Amino acid sequence: MNVDRFLGWGALVLALPVAAASWGFGLGSPKSPGAGFWPLVVAVVTAGLGLALILRPTPGAPAAAGGSRWEKLAIALGTLFFYVVALEPLGYLLTTAIVLFVQFRWVEGRTWLSTTITSTSAAVITLILFRVLLKVTLPLGVIPLPRGW
Repeated sequence: MNVDRFLGWGALVLALPVAAASWGFGLGSPKSPGAGFWPLVVAVVTAGLGLALILRPTPGAPAAAGGSRWEKLAIALGTLFFYVVALEPLGYLLTTAIVLFVQFRWVEGRTWLSTTITSTSAAVITLILFRVLLKVTLPLGVIPLPRGW
């Protein structure tokens, strides 16, 4: 069984109890959707995608996940753990830039220049979006921000 079929079965097995539980929350009407409407939509889409992976896996998909996939997964999970731990002391801007840098460079394998530009600009753009436009309070950390931010 290749990886695509294995993940397809996993998605299908996960989607079925979610669909059953969301049905129990109530779907509501088209004008007033109930609490179970969106979870049911997500479960149906997940089940459909799972079935697609089971029935038509990617040609040439590896038979088993190699060591590099596990290494990338470990890096990705480690950066998420780092983000949770470092967000308050380092602040949103620096922590987001570091996490994105590691993800782009060592998980995605991008070049140093692309990684630096993308991670820095994404951190700054999202900071402006959240702090200035949406007025969301974010941890400031060690990098001083302009007055009024």
